Parts: sequence; C-alpha cells; structure tokens
Amino acid sequence: MSSEKTNILAFALNKTTLEALHAINLELAGSLQCQLGDINKATQTLIEQGAPDILIVDGGQCLQLESALLALSEYCPPQMKLIVLGEKTDLSLYRNLLFAGVSDYHTTPLDQDVLRLSILHLQGKKLNKVLRQGRTICVIGCAGGTGASTVASNLAWIMGQEQKQRVALLDFDLFHSQHPILLGMDYEPSLNNLLNNAQRIDATLLMHSAQQVSPNLHLFYDQNSHLSFEHIEQPELCVKAMAEHYGTVILDIPDLRHPALLKMLDQADICIWINDASLSGFRYIDKLRHRFSNQEQRNLLVYNASRQAKARIPKAEIERAATIKICCELPFDDKAFLNAESQGTPLVKGKSKLAKQLRSLALQVSNVQEG
Repeated sequence: MSSEKTNILAFALNKTTLEALHAINLELAGSLQCQLGDINKATQTLIEQGAPDILIVDGGQCLQLESALLALSEYCPPQMKLIVLGEKTDLSLYRNLLFAGVSDYHTTPLDQDVLRLSILHLQGKKLNKVLRQGRTICVIGCAGGTGASTVASNLAWIMGQEQKQRVALLDFDLFHSQHPILLGMDYEPSLNNLLNNAQRIDATLLMHSAQQVSPNLHLFYDQNSHLSFEHIEQPELCVKAMAEHYGTVILDIPDLRHPALLKMLDQADICIWINDASLSGFRYIDKLRHRFSNQEQRNLLVYNASRQAKARIPKAEIERAATIKICCELPFDDKAFLNAESQGTPLVKGKSKLAKQLRSLALQVSNVQEG
C-alpha cells in the first residue's frame, strides 16, 4: 500500500483524542482525515462515501463494541485496514479484535508515536524500530547558545523524576558540558569510557559510569575531549546499547559537523529543534528542512524568545522554512536561570513562566495530556 495514495479516515469520541489524531496528521503530511463521531457514524460514512484504505474508529469504554463492529464490517472491503481505539486495557480484548480481523488496537489517551508507527506499518513502510528498545530523543540547537542543553536537562529531569521513566541523558559536547550545573551536580565525566567500550556496554558498566541525578535519571558526559573521526561508529553503538537499558535516551547534540551525530539524528525517534529566532537560526532551519519529511520520526520545533522582539525573525517565517508548526514558545527569563543556578536545582523546580513552558513541552514529548 503506497503512503502517497493512502486514504485514512479517523473518528474520535472526544476532543482530546481528536487533537492527538490531528497532531499525527501533521506528521503524516495531511493524509489523515479526522472528525468527531462514534462507530455508528463511521458506518454511515462508509455507506455514503465508500471505504477508505485505513479506517480508525473509537470504541470508547468498549461497551457493545462487538455488535457495533459487526454492523460496520458489512461495509468494510477485505483490503481495508481497521484500527480500533478504546479506553479498555485488556489483553483478551486485543486478541479477540485481532482474531476478528481488526488490524490493530490502541488504548486512549493515545500514544501518538505508537499509533503513527502503526499507520506507517499498515501503509507498507519498513520500520527500523526494534522491540524492547527505548526511544531516542535528540535535542538540537539551531545556533550556538539557543538553550538546547537547558531544554534537554529539564526534559530529562521531568521525565525521570516526575513521570517515573528510566532516563539516560547524554551530552555529546565532550569538551565542556553544562548539564552538571543545570542539574545541580558535581562534575564526574564518564561518557568517553562508554564510547571507547561501546561493544561492552552492560548493566554493570552503566552502573559504574552513570552519574545518578536521581534513581530514574542517569547523566553521561565528558570534558576536555572530542569525538573520534577514526571510529565514527562508536557513538551509534553506544546509544543503541543504552536504549536497551533505558526507556528514554536523550541526546544533547551540540552541532551536526560530525558524521556520527548526523547518523544519530537520522535514527532518533523524536527530534526537538530549538530556534532562537535569529537570522542564523532561520538559515539553519531552512537548510535542514528536508529532514522534517521523515514520517517515522517526530519533529518538534521550539521557539526560544531569547532576544528583543525587534531582532526576532517572525514565527510564521520560521514555520514556513521548517515546514512544521512551532509546538512551544519559551519566554526569556534570566531571573529563573539565576535562581536555579544559585540554588543548584533544575530550572523546572521553580514556578516561572519558563518552567511552565518546559513542562508543557515535556508533556508533548511524552504524549501526556495536560491536567
């Protein structure tokens, strides 16, 4: 099934699910038509308009789901793929749906990344994601000093400390890392040890190499060093090995001059681009716009308002260059930085507007709805 010709129709029972579907639609280049409605409305639409290539229906609490799907099945051609959404987390329900011919079942609230990959799989896309491997998130600044390290460290802290994910934070600026300061830790560089022993990484080596910010957040970095151009495969092997031990691996990418960093960017599950609204940042985004078309990867564009309004490139121009919408705007707040640094705590532990926006970004990355 060709993704360019695939007609996808989705029905959601509430606005939260509908918004998640709209977000997936943006990542699938607009191939998904979304609307509010139950399975009965989906059935009526198929009667009036015919069947799409992929149909997504929302079963809600899964009450009388079997009878509703049975009525729907009368208008579903054999080649149509059917994805069912529902609130019920039940392995027997999942198996029964698959036995009945349903292509896939996803629980709500939706994990956007998982549903997007499911759709791509049904479209015939060959996916690189491996089972039992954590996701990789790259944080990239579109110019020097755009706040990529600040975003990476605070995202890692929220996910590890508050969302209880097992997180590894790797800083690939091997000459000088800011993360110990941003997280209120002493300097204990260790990343080079892992890079030089990438094929030997196991739980024991990680335990001895990690700087434990908290039980769920481990920090890896180095200083006065650099990435080797002789063994460019080492960083990739290191990240893949760590993704087998951590649910989330966050990579702070200082620049894209090293081929190993480009490779990791290509293979990441999520890329977060930090743009400071400067002319340099605008040109950087424009130069890399081809990277935002990778449908297997979720790309998030963050607008960091770290300069005077008159000196900023308009947000609409940045979105046009990137071909994606800005998902989050970070306000300039030097007071929040100074307070966090003087107290030796992550910035998001405060109550500033900047901390609030960083939390909002973390929820988007983790596909968690704001309460």
